[in-house]
Amino acid sequence: MSCHWMKQLSRMAALVLLALVSLSGRAAAQQGGQTLVPGVIATGTLDQSRLAQVYTFAGTAGQGIKLSVTGDSDVILLLSDSEGVVLGQAAARGGTAALPDITLTADAAYYVTVFPAVGVENLETIRFQLSLAVTDAAAPAPTATPEAQAAQPASFEPPGELLTATGLQVTLTWNSVANLDLEVRDPVGGSLFFNTPTTPSGGTFGVNVNSVCATRTADAPTERASWRAGVIPTGSYEILVYYDPLTDCPTTEPVTFTLNVNVDGRQLAPVEGTLSPNQVYLASFVVKADGSAEPGLNGIKVDPPTVRADALTGEPVTLIRDVPAQGALTSQQYYQLYTFTGRANELVSIAMNANSGSLDPLLLVLDPNGNIVAFNDDAGPGNTDSLVSNLTLLLPGTYTVVATRYGQALGGTQGGYELTLTGPTTAALPDFPDLPNGSVEVSVQWSTGADVRLLVRDPQGNTVFDDVPQVPASGARLITNGNLNCAQNTPSPLSYAYWPEGRLPAAGPYEIEVRLQSLCNDQRPVVFVLNVVANGQLVMSRTQPLLLNERYVTSYTIDLTGQVQAGEGGIFGTSQRPDFSSLDVASQLATAQVLTSGQSVTGRIQLNKKFDVYVFEGTAGSVVTISMEGLSGTLDPVLFLLDPNQIQIAANDDAGRDTTNSLINEFTLPEDGRYIIIATHFGARYGVTAGDYRLTLRLN
Repeated sequence: MSCHWMKQLSRMAALVLLALVSLSGRAAAQQGGQTLVPGVIATGTLDQSRLAQVYTFAGTAGQGIKLSVTGDSDVILLLSDSEGVVLGQAAARGGTAALPDITLTADAAYYVTVFPAVGVENLETIRFQLSLAVTDAAAPAPTATPEAQAAQPASFEPPGELLTATGLQVTLTWNSVANLDLEVRDPVGGSLFFNTPTTPSGGTFGVNVNSVCATRTADAPTERASWRAGVIPTGSYEILVYYDPLTDCPTTEPVTFTLNVNVDGRQLAPVEGTLSPNQVYLASFVVKADGSAEPGLNGIKVDPPTVRADALTGEPVTLIRDVPAQGALTSQQYYQLYTFTGRANELVSIAMNANSGSLDPLLLVLDPNGNIVAFNDDAGPGNTDSLVSNLTLLLPGTYTVVATRYGQALGGTQGGYELTLTGPTTAALPDFPDLPNGSVEVSVQWSTGADVRLLVRDPQGNTVFDDVPQVPASGARLITNGNLNCAQNTPSPLSYAYWPEGRLPAAGPYEIEVRLQSLCNDQRPVVFVLNVVANGQLVMSRTQPLLLNERYVTSYTIDLTGQVQAGEGGIFGTSQRPDFSSLDVASQLATAQVLTSGQSVTGRIQLNKKFDVYVFEGTAGSVVTISMEGLSGTLDPVLFLLDPNQIQIAANDDAGRDTTNSLINEFTLPEDGRYIIIATHFGARYGVTAGDYRLTLRLN
């Protein structure tokens, strides 16, 4: 890098630092500060157009915090208050920097800024991860939400009995021909429904209304569950209303309904709600030993279940493998937290089995970033216990298990349970029991709703991906493409390509690309795990964060003896802007061939020579066109143009939709000097396509 450019960078970094230190809280907020959540890792990038990233969080007087940042280049971490006063700063020199044990002095907004260190030589793209931890127990409790209940061990009182004169009645009434269904679950585990019209506790179900097309009515259809006069259970009752459209005469309009509960002649306040087809509405009430009754929460059930990691409170219990943990849930405490330490590719199972009361368990598993990676309501048909079976852990770190109940905060079941974690304590091969085995298997997993694409290119240049899910020549198939086009389906999406069992595919280099196509309105950080398995042996396991449109490129090679070896891997810029920085351009500058306008040259890209460097003299305002055409082999050409300061100013991967050749077309040069052309292949340092090419330069 030239001394001129180094001085420019130093001046820019110093100016950025001075500007950031003087920013008031209001000015930082106007810059669009992002919210920093304790315990949730924030990822970001810095480049020439974005020299700083600002984050904000709400703090309180006396609160203790810790900040840490990890960058792939040197960055500076700065903490300031709402008046712009610097409270601390630290530099990450090729690793992690931390501001530990900072005590906040006021209830206010605080600002965290990340920017390049003075003297950083590459501002093309600097990626970093930032985290905030609360270290003082005196920190303010989170805002009260359905999730934010203290998760201390619950005290569950077994149901008792109440002698009544008129019994208990639950009535559902609506005003259309839609098919609504009523279910009431009692405190001792009984369920009144049209399929189970009686319970051991004495409950009976009435008529299943609007369940047959020919007899539907809009004249106040009513369903009723009741317990006759005499003894009824005390405790929590759960009410469910289902909107189940009939197949032969479906309804699509929303339906408004009313729920009425009468306990021994005492009428509770009616509950009114509105359902759309296939939704479920939940409500609950508690019958007390003195005969009084108290309503609980009510609302539409969230499906699939959700949880905010930052709203979960209480001291978690550490799980020990194969040692059952005992717990209980009530409407005052409807979840309990557990944690365990996992390793990448480790296979675990978690079972939650109810052992008292009416509890209908629900299990949620959160990864170290707070993302839900697995959940289960029913372990199987007719079994309301919960089981997360053979979960492959994507990331190393601390996992959180949320032991809760059907409906979470809205639910009404209560009781004791046993929770057991099982599985090996060492990493295992990825296991996909519902997918076919292969001689080679390439899988990508992540834990958000994002659309992450997998592409694998074979030694003949054929690529298997979402648009071409099968390559007959080699037998390659892509049979699972998680969240393709934002079709969210599981908490742990999977893309899976394989070659059939029997024998390894053809020898040669195989190139893998993983691309973050779309966030799909899910703003959580994306971290993927890429695994390559050949003949039952793990060849490669890579864990990598991805930003929008970034492309991770790596490879593996099968030799003539059947040995499989993993190649290097790294980020190849974005779809719009490939990145040359992985190439050691300086090593070839001294011997680079000088080109003149109209000149064509030929060259060859090989696995042991992945790029060529050319130079030419340019003047400000001149227009340059550079083309690179593949002539043989599997070569997928890529061009880069660097200015006299060695800063990338133009690049091209594909000149059009129907070609892999590259073209930098009619680019206006910004200054006088010697410009640099890099002729390489897709993936730059990490790519493996090879062949001859022709490069042509034209200046106007």
